[in-house]
Order: sequence, then structure tokens, then C-alpha cells
Amino acid sequence: MNGRNGFIGLLMAGTAWAADHPAELHWSQAVAVSVPVSGVVERVAVQPGQTVRQGELLLALDATVYQAAVLEARADIERLTEDAAEARRDLDRVKELYARTVSSTTELDAAKLRQARAQAQLAAAQARLERARRQLAETELRAPFDALVTDRQAEPGLVVAAQCQPPALLTLAHAGEILARARLTPAQAAGVRIGAAASVQAGGRSLSGRIVALRYAAGERPAYWVEVAVPRAPGLMAGQAASIRLP
Repeated sequence: MNGRNGFIGLLMAGTAWAADHPAELHWSQAVAVSVPVSGVVERVAVQPGQTVRQGELLLALDATVYQAAVLEARADIERLTEDAAEARRDLDRVKELYARTVSSTTELDAAKLRQARAQAQLAAAQARLERARRQLAETELRAPFDALVTDRQAEPGLVVAAQCQPPALLTLAHAGEILARARLTPAQAAGVRIGAAASVQAGGRSLSGRIVALRYAAGERPAYWVEVAVPRAPGLMAGQAASIRLP
């Protein structure tokens, strides 16, 4: 009898632990994106609700100033490359004269200094070119991952000032994943393990997922938010009601 009661107790405990928790769907990896350079928005290539692939163009600034900076840096490199070559030839000539005791140590040292300065100026110009190229590339905002565009805050003509806090231009979320979030009591949260499997009921579907976060929610009645990531099936949207079944 006691054995049977013990078995029933274990069964009831397992059933309680596998209870469904009311939840709500949220976008996964939601992030506001901007550009790190200043300029005027020239084109916005996406709309809210659109899905984009990693690397796809989202938005572009007017790049005229940055294109000019690249051309200027290239011109500097061409000029300084010639200067460095001339300094190298001059140093070789002075070395030859010095070896024949025609040139003095002072002249040799001066030639070495001119050659070193020419090389340093060329290296600095090459660095400016790399910086100009990087800034030119940063006038285009591209998708950092396969994403769903959830909001569009930018329109052509918007001025972006990177010196200040860059404004959010677009808001993205993970295209292939969505989160179910449920509120747990501290006692319920005590057994939750990050990375453990869990299932989500949403949109008439049962989806297998994994626990990705357990966040403390301070308040008069302390609680925790558990988040379960599941593949985003067609028709699943943030704000929809769901339920989470924990292991």
C-alpha cells in the first residue's frame, strides 16, 4: 500500500512539474540598428514585416563625401609612393658615395632620415585610405543576420549625426526564431535549467524549443520570466497568446 501511494505521489509530482504556463510570444534578438557614420539617408530598401537575408542592403546614406575621401586618399598614396621611391634612390646614391668616401656621414644620416620620413608618410596615407574605405562601406546598413524588419524609423532625407547618440534607423528580429515568455513563481523557477528542452503551444501548433533565459522580475510579488526559443512557424507573431510546458 505504501509503495503504491509512493508511486502515485511521484506521478503527481511529475505531472505538476510538467504543468502548462500561460505565455506570450515575443520577437527574438530584437535590436535597433543604425550606422556609425554621419550623413543623410538616401534610400531605405525595406519595409516593416519584410524578411531579409544576412548581408542584404537595408538602408544607404548619401556617400558622396566618403567617395571623395577615398579618391583623395588614393591620390595621396600615389604621390607619396613616388616620394618614397625618390628618397630610396637618393639614399642608395648617398650610400654609394659614402662607400667611396665622397659623401660625409652627415649627408648619409640626412638621406636615411628623408627615406624614413617618406615611408612613414606613405604608411599614414595607406591608413587614411583604409579608414576612408571603411567609412564608405559604413554608409550602407546591411542585415547582420537573417532578420525580420519589425519597425522602420528612417526615411530619405533624415540626417544622421554619428557624433551624438546615433538614432535607431530600423528594428530587426531573428527571422527564424520566436520567443515564448511566461511568468513563474520563485519556486517554479528554481528547477529551470538554461538550455533544457521545453515545448510551446501557439497558433494551434506544438513546437519544440529550448529554455534560453530566466530573468528576475522585481516587484511586490517577486517572480521570474522564463523564455523559450522555438522555430518561427508561419503565422506566429509577437503578442500572440501561448503556453509553455516545462520539463
